Amino acid sequence: MNHYDVNSRRSFKRKFSSLRITGGFLKGRNIVLLQKSGVRYTSAKVREAIFNILGDMKEKRVLDLYAGSGSFTIEALSRGAMTATSVEFDRDMAEILKKNIIALNLKNSCHILTMDVAFAVPFLAKRAFSYDIIFMDPPYDKGYVGESMSLLMANRIYHTGSVIVIEHSKRETPVFAEAKGFYRMDTKGYGDTFITLFQAD
Repeated sequence: MNHYDVNSRRSFKRKFSSLRITGGFLKGRNIVLLQKSGVRYTSAKVREAIFNILGDMKEKRVLDLYAGSGSFTIEALSRGAMTATSVEFDRDMAEILKKNIIALNLKNSCHILTMDVAFAVPFLAKRAFSYDIIFMDPPYDKGYVGESMSLLMANRIYHTGSVIVIEHSKRETPVFAEAKGFYRMDTKGYGDTFITLFQAD
């Protein structure tokens, strides 16, 4: 997934790169990435490891918080997810996300919300949305992991058996003691990047 600091909105000269889709019917295709100050992208190696743990994605309803350019969204849809909702506050990133979705012919399977996660989660809860898999990939070390988990627990847009996938730094691990109502499935480290998976009770 992708990360940015919403408080850092300085002007920038657009530069682009790409990431490879690692599985599914779009395997080998590229996702366009916007290179922007404060943005950090999840490597293909880490994404592939996550989806190997998750297993079969067929018919899954996916929510991608802090979606960035859409790497988790697109990877999930490529691997068979039925629908995806992508939440991205930064308009420049959301624009690239939308272009990626259109370029890969995924428009009918993906709904993009250009809004802050703090507003998007209650918005979805009021409309009785429920997701099988929720990806959460906020900026590191800014307290967003704990805030987002609290937000999810206050707005139950998941069900028993739903899986929450969180990408975080190793320094943020202790915050998960607060994740009541979830069973920790696994935690794996890749340098400073850690992936923790929870399953809802």
